[in-house]
Amino acid sequence: MPRRKMTPFARFLIVMLFVVPLAYFGASWYNGEDPLNVRQYLGLEGQQPQTEQVTVKADDKASEADLQLRIEELELKLQQCQNELDKLKAQVENQQ
Repeated sequence: MPRRKMTPFARFLIVMLFVVPLAYFGASWYNGEDPLNVRQYLGLEGQQPQTEQVTVKADDKASEADLQLRIEELELKLQQCQNELDKLKAQVENQQ
């Protein structure tokens, strides 16, 4: 019986038969999904990932005048940043 030589493409296909499913399951596991219910088999079913909950409460101490002042300060800072950005864009255009 003659010995057959395996072509590189055949080797590639055989390797992909193993690599693609492993990559899929790894990516699913990383994203928090469980494609084969592995957590159930390992006894990790009851454990849920812990997430920190952030609640935002209205600040009753801040008066309307304080908030308006803060808005004006932020608008001024935004304008300064826009001016600086425009200057930097002009410098880049001059260098080209």
